[in-house]
Amino acid sequence: MANTPENLEAQMRKRIARKRGDVFLRADFGDMGSYDQVGRTLRNLVRKGRLMKIGQGLYARTRKSSIDGKPILPNGLATLKEALRRLGVETVPTRAERAYNSGESVQVPTGRVVAIRGKRVRRRIGHGGFFLSFERAGRPDRPEQPPKTKQRAAAPITIREALRLLWEADRYPIRGNEDLRPALALEKEARARAAIAIPSPNDPPEFAGWLATLLDQSRPEPEREAAMEALYDLFDPEGT
Repeated sequence: MANTPENLEAQMRKRIARKRGDVFLRADFGDMGSYDQVGRTLRNLVRKGRLMKIGQGLYARTRKSSIDGKPILPNGLATLKEALRRLGVETVPTRAERAYNSGESVQVPTGRVVAIRGKRVRRRIGHGGFFLSFERAGRPDRPEQPPKTKQRAAAPITIREALRLLWEADRYPIRGNEDLRPALALEKEARARAAIAIPSPNDPPEFAGWLATLLDQSRPEPEREAAMEALYDLFDPEGT
């Protein structure tokens, strides 16, 4: 039987139903079809409300809200924290949680801040404007500085280098309002340099298509998301 889009969606839905846990990586379906086929099917499942996208390459099963019937995360914050475990990120109690549990503070932690140890989380994890924030375990919070870029007098760069700049700008962590300015500055510089990128003999043919999609703001959002997801898989295969 040909692996039509309908067959692939049915196969993926069966795997989702059988799999334990609520969070899925794009890689969980990598053996079921091509990169583009799996991506299109995941986006279709999101449109139908059967999955919810909670980060680049991260999806969660849903349940219907008892209030309005719309799809919501099955376990709220716990589902988002499960995503961290799927990415291999170790979490520990935050300073606020330790203070509350020890009686040093009466303020109940919201749970939106997660203390992490080891791996650094770059991608945003959340949905509908609600995103997790992170603190490094055992260290005071310090504003994250954007990575320094080498000043090269408008010299053209390769398409691979341009794609990496766009990816680095996208993954810059937004923890609060103070992060917006450096994030926007990174994106502005990345787009400016990407606009003069030139192909390299070593660049796969799909690189030019991804770059054109990301630089064209008029492209449909699903196309732009698919291109950026491809960059995460290319430059961050471990998913952190």
